[in-house]
Amino acid sequence: MQINLFAISDNPVSLAGLETIIEQEEKFTLIGQAVCNSDAMRCLEKTALQPHVIVLGEPPSKRSIHECAQQIESRYRHDKSRPRMLVISQCDDDDAVFAALRVGVSGYLARIRSPEELIQSIRIVAKGGAAFSRTVASRLSRHFSTVQVLPELTELSELTSRELEILELIACGLNNREIARRLFLAEKTVRNYVSRIFMKLEVHDRASAAMLARDAGLCAETGKVSVVKQQFTSDVA
Repeated sequence: MQINLFAISDNPVSLAGLETIIEQEEKFTLIGQAVCNSDAMRCLEKTALQPHVIVLGEPPSKRSIHECAQQIESRYRHDKSRPRMLVISQCDDDDAVFAALRVGVSGYLARIRSPEELIQSIRIVAKGGAAFSRTVASRLSRHFSTVQVLPELTELSELTSRELEILELIACGLNNREIARRLFLAEKTVRNYVSRIFMKLEVHDRASAAMLARDAGLCAETGKVSVVKQQFTSDVA
């Protein structure tokens, strides 16, 4: 399988390094590259071939990772075959990694230990798999080992996955501004979500909503991450 690649990086040195590694693999074709997000979107529009994998190399911040991935996802939203995304970034804290996964990133490398590691990761992602560096994979493993399934609660059955996510943060004591920063949303958008949550739960304040959430096991004091059964998260906000 010939794999078409597109590389994006704000750092020209990083971009040149990616190009050097990609060119070592005869089944990889670098069909384009860009040095910033806005330039990347213009180049992707003009590219005759569609990339199988888009590599985001050393974005300057986790917000940049999120915004770029979101723009790519939006660009190919209606395509039958969408490019998959692989991030290479030393910004590998939990917020950055999970924010990237939420917008469709399929792989996250905290650093490249060898050219072979990047080549293998690209192959995995191109085939529909997920590739993570050892440190990121270890943290993801610990995260999912603490997941517990909650009993059915009809109060939460009408909430979408995004609303459940925001409700959990309310239960953990975050205000709208803090939630907006955590989820990379506008504060007004969070307020709208909170209003819909209140309406669906038939409550009038954050304290009542938080109480229902804690009764459901969201933001448990044990520190475990809780997940509501699949029927509660089938709708995506």
